[in-house]
Amino acid sequence: MDFIQLDKNSSEQLYLQIRRILLKAIREQDLLPGQRIPSVTELSDLTHVARMTVRQALQVLIDEGWLYTVPGKGTFVSESPRIEQNLQYLSGWTEEISAQGMVPSTRVISLNVLPADKMVANRLGVPVGTRVYCLVRVRLADNFPVSLEKTHLCCDAFPGLDKMIDQNPSLYHILREKYQAYPIRALQFIEAGEADGVTATLLEIPVGKAVMTSERITYDANGRQIEYTIGVTRAGFLRYKTELSANSATVREFIVKS
Repeated sequence: MDFIQLDKNSSEQLYLQIRRILLKAIREQDLLPGQRIPSVTELSDLTHVARMTVRQALQVLIDEGWLYTVPGKGTFVSESPRIEQNLQYLSGWTEEISAQGMVPSTRVISLNVLPADKMVANRLGVPVGTRVYCLVRVRLADNFPVSLEKTHLCCDAFPGLDKMIDQNPSLYHILREKYQAYPIRALQFIEAGEADGVTATLLEIPVGKAVMTSERITYDANGRQIEYTIGVTRAGFLRYKTELSANSATVREFIVKS
């Protein structure tokens, strides 16, 4: 565990440093679910701090659910908490995370007005050069950075939106309440990818780390494209859920042949 380097001159208490370093290792999967971590004595020898300090750090992680103990065997890494996204329903980040008992938050990185390039214009169904908001945000669950989103919306459709983003973290809430634009359905594409430098910095992961990338075009009740979002999510933290059914014609054919 060479990654445990403590700064004994820091104002941060030693047990909190140990907790922070171990938690970072768990989140970055240097310590894997089910893996046994060194004992209190081993960690004490490794860090050159008192066993009581190490024990205090581990207890915090146990209380938070990141570690668990097995009597006579040691302390192990818990299964990482995951967000389950139901692909059958369209919901915003705030609603989705709150429904799973976690605290959602958003960090706005930038909000600019730009002319739509060919791709953005195509996704929003507007002419190239149309003025659009470009909103870049990091989405967090329990203060843990989970995804990076770049969202585009037409300025003419949502005048003054840029002044409301800081007032309410839920974009969908703003669209519904302020503009009577109700997101009804979305077309979404999901694939695997790797974190580039910007993504790695904002999501606090190594460059090249596996991520899930997505594109989503959201429509209102009138069939109008109201939002285009490109998202990058930490791999291993988000689990997708959907329900599949057989094509009715295929089922009928199977029944007849049977």
